[in-house]
Amino acid sequence: MNHPLDPRQYSDPRDAAAAWFARARSGRMNGADRQAFDAWLEADPAHRKEYALLERVWESTGQAGHERLRALAGVPPAVPASRGRRAALGWALAGAGALAAGGLAVGLRWQGPASFEQAVATAHGQRRTVALPDRTSIDLNTDSRAVVRYYADRREVDLEAGEASFSVSADASRPFVVRAGLAAVRVTGTRFNVRRREDATEVSVSAGSVEVRAAGWAFWRRETLGPGQGLLATRDGLTPAAAVDVAAATAWREGRIVFNNTPLPQAVAELNRYAPFVIRLDGARLARVRVAGTLNVDSPSTLLELLPRIAPVRVQAEGQGRYVLTPTP
Repeated sequence: MNHPLDPRQYSDPRDAAAAWFARARSGRMNGADRQAFDAWLEADPAHRKEYALLERVWESTGQAGHERLRALAGVPPAVPASRGRRAALGWALAGAGALAAGGLAVGLRWQGPASFEQAVATAHGQRRTVALPDRTSIDLNTDSRAVVRYYADRREVDLEAGEASFSVSADASRPFVVRAGLAAVRVTGTRFNVRRREDATEVSVSAGSVEVRAAGWAFWRRETLGPGQGLLATRDGLTPAAAVDVAAATAWREGRIVFNNTPLPQAVAELNRYAPFVIRLDGARLARVRVAGTLNVDSPSTLLELLPRIAPVRVQAEGQGRYVLTPTP
């Protein structure tokens, strides 16, 4: 990667983030660049934090106006207007060190201080509902963590881990943005569900509509989802909007898990999200088994009793808080 702005030459995460940000928006990232970028993101939590901060500044530039951006970036007025804020910010990002030290602070001043901030979380097996000041509510699933911040011009949630269902109070003047790993979801008022996995983010919509934006190098990819639709955000971008069973996806709000022709390994992984014990599979042929049924996660003891009814397995204890599933003869 012999580029004029090589992220590898910066030891400060802020400088490297700015260099990667400019590279991603240059339109010249190849496969090797994307692999290096992904490796850089995974190398240190500070890298993701600094890059996410730049993405917020990027979003805020949409309200600054093209001429203001050109002035901040030092771009001559002769630059064609059609190149817009991307060209202006591109020039600004060309000085990665300057952006990290000063330009980023300018972006945050545009943002202004949060008028409301709250961290919310759930423990393993716990669910909770959080009411926000604007009558928006968030249902948090097991092992979830989020930070809510309200600004004068928008409302933001960083879903740092887990899953949440949002019922957003409509306010066209203050869009509601949820950032969750590989996706950012933008709405004004609607009901939708977001699940953040290690390698992907799932989004599904119950009512209204949302715009989902990919994160990372595929930032330009966007999809609009309506009621009954969902998608998956991965490192390669966004899958197309498609019909999904939203009722099944959000059954956890009522303490239920719905399996519909679900591979047994996936079903067991889902059960382990809620149960106060750990279940594992023993037997290669169990990987080919699919199950269907509804289980109540609020009654963990019944999970072990019901498993043999929906799958050809036997449940055996193998120590305190640990069980193994083996195939039936």
